Amino acid sequence: MKPCPACGSELPDKALACPHCGGSYLPDGSFKTPWDVEMAKQVAERERKVDAAEKFGMLGKPIPHMLLESKSGGCLVGVVTLALLLIIGGLTLAAS
Repeated sequence: MKPCPACGSELPDKALACPHCGGSYLPDGSFKTPWDVEMAKQVAERERKVDAAEKFGMLGKPIPHMLLESKSGGCLVGVVTLALLLIIGGLTLAAS
């Protein structure tokens, strides 16, 4: 029996994978856990999001920030609702 390098559970000497943590031995003899793979994916995703945010930040704030940075977002919702009501009212008056 040998211990799993990731979780420490007992494995048979010829085991290729751990049933507890899901880690597995690679052909070169190293041990790879699914956690390593998942963390690598999350790091890549975070880097992509940071790059996109930096590119967007270079544009500045095209919409007045008082509409976007309110704590509840209610101001933006109110402005959009009012604009839609005015458009619908204008179309109704034009149709009659």
